[in-house]
Amino acid sequence: MKKIASMAVLLLAIGMAAAWAAGQEEAAPAAATPTWPEKPITVIVPFNAGGDTDFYARTYAKYLKDILGQPIVVTNMAGANGSAGTIKVKDSKPDGYTALFFHDSMLVNKVVGITDFAHEALEVCAAAIYDNTYIIAVNAKSPYKTFQDLINAAKANPGNILFGTQLGGSTYYGGVMIEELSGASFNKVDAGGGTERNAALLAGKIDVNFNPLGVMKPYIDSGDFRVLAVFSAERSKLFPTIPTAREQGYDLVLNRAYFLSFPKGTDPAIVKIMADAMGKVSAMPEYAVDIAKAYNTEPAFGDTRSTLDYLDKALVGYMAKQKLLKGN
Repeated sequence: MKKIASMAVLLLAIGMAAAWAAGQEEAAPAAATPTWPEKPITVIVPFNAGGDTDFYARTYAKYLKDILGQPIVVTNMAGANGSAGTIKVKDSKPDGYTALFFHDSMLVNKVVGITDFAHEALEVCAAAIYDNTYIIAVNAKSPYKTFQDLINAAKANPGNILFGTQLGGSTYYGGVMIEELSGASFNKVDAGGGTERNAALLAGKIDVNFNPLGVMKPYIDSGDFRVLAVFSAERSKLFPTIPTAREQGYDLVLNRAYFLSFPKGTDPAIVKIMADAMGKVSAMPEYAVDIAKAYNTEPAFGDTRSTLDYLDKALVGYMAKQKLLKGN
């Protein structure tokens, strides 16, 4: 009888403990949504002010302020093709108050060995824009009237035509891909960022410049530069007179994603708040007007998942060309 009574007491105690635990579980509050942001957010652009990356970051910052209720402070930190600013953010406290605004060159930096990491070392938030306006241009005084003229000259005089680029940048990758596809051979020289390359082409220090159209637009509008091809799948409705490389027999399409990331370990709820806010900006008509006027681009937002998918696939593509990128 004592054993039966003891067993009954034990079962009763177990039942009471289970009931208490269940009650506590029901009473426990759900994970609280962070009150972020409670102060200004610093967004580091890893290039000098005045370029396309800087423009997109500052345009987003202008509209994000009203959505998030806090200023977005854009800070420029150039060096090592964007790696200096990237490392600064990677090593920052993951509290949501320091972020990076960069593009595909982060991936190329890893492939060519400038860094030993890419987007996997950060918390990718969202893509602000996907730019498909890469063009190849020459000085208006240049003898090259078409893309084929340029290719023919680079084949006839291998290594003599100065192709302005930035080591480790997506423009360098573009030069490598043009060579592989066409059989041409350029002398790819590091002429700095987009602004510096524009100045070099204008001064005749390089023969060819390769950049998104918006970076060279003022010089194209003024008649100083001549555009030979755009590397998009089809002609853009914003500049329909420029033929694609594909139309001219060279099936090369290049894109560049401009995306925002936080330090690794940042609260996923913070990442989502920012991604949702960026999505709202991309849907604003006034934002579309801003980017079309400045860089001839159109809104193309990517949420966290789609941006990660894009970057993962892009990195695989760059890795596949690793020998070419390192050997040229």
